[in-house]
Amino acid sequence: MKLTKLLESLIIETASYGDIYNSIKDRQVLVIYYDGDEPGGKGERVIEPVALGESTAGNKVLRAWDYEGASHSAYIGEKPLPGWRMFRLDKILFMKQAGYTFDTPRPNYNPTGDRKMTKVYINANFATPTPEPQAEPETTKAPEEPTQSWIDRVKNKFKGFFNRFKK
Repeated sequence: MKLTKLLESLIIETASYGDIYNSIKDRQVLVIYYDGDEPGGKGERVIEPVALGESTAGNKVLRAWDYEGASHSAYIGEKPLPGWRMFRLDKILFMKQAGYTFDTPRPNYNPTGDRKMTKVYINANFATPTPEPQAEPETTKAPEEPTQSWIDRVKNKFKGFFNRFKK
């Protein structure tokens, strides 16, 4: 019985194309566990997902504003955080909505898509108001300029959740 419950929770908690598509459409802040490059790329991230598509290598990918978390590019000093990151969907091991929506495009946002994608399936639409939350009435707006304390609050909300999946 315990194994059945665990498998059920894993099936519900993994990131799927549909979940990410809907998060972009509804402009939901996400907390993900990403199996990124080492050194420094594997771990939790707090992101604003804005575009879903296919990379030149044929992988399904997500373009997102990465507030903070494990980042190979930041670790080796190439691109500090916060900043834009490309995530392969098959490397997003787990995902949860943070309970916040976002309304403001970040610097250098491309409203027509993403030049590193050969196909764009969805791109965030900032011209319309954020849809009213359907499932979670406690969803609130993320601050236009997120502070470290806000990011820490979001990460702490999920602290125990990701610990059970770390290798």
